[in-house]
Amino acid sequence: MRQTTIAISLVLILFPMVFAQQSQQDENKFAVAGLKEREVEVFFNSFKEAVAKGDKRKVAGMVAYPVPTRLSSGRSVEIVNKARFIKLYDQIFDNKFKQLIAQTEFKDLWAKYSGVATPGGAIWINGIMKNRTSVDDYVIKITTLNGPIRP
Repeated sequence: MRQTTIAISLVLILFPMVFAQQSQQDENKFAVAGLKEREVEVFFNSFKEAVAKGDKRKVAGMVAYPVPTRLSSGRSVEIVNKARFIKLYDQIFDNKFKQLIAQTEFKDLWAKYSGVATPGGAIWINGIMKNRTSVDDYVIKITTLNGPIRP
């Protein structure tokens, strides 16, 4: 009887704690990637706006280098710096890719341990640590540009 009472007491004490942790994760669907929902939203919306305006320099500044990229020709390349990114910008962001980005809403983004992605994984976003001693000291950057799925 005493063991049953202790077990029930533990469940009553621990259940709210477990539920609270799950509730916090549900509130931030990007927690699994180590990112805060609001900062991902600001970053993604800024990225969409820069692509819509054709602001090559701004988009280039939102990328972590080297970045694996698929060009509109279907060829995969690794771009090592901003200058090369700007030079290849129109081959990365063709009309099909720009349309995919324009149609993607923040609510469509999803996450797993390896980052935040657009549907189909066309774009991957991650936190890049600025200081290796603090996991909270990071900047959000685009880490992969797969482009739209091509037939």
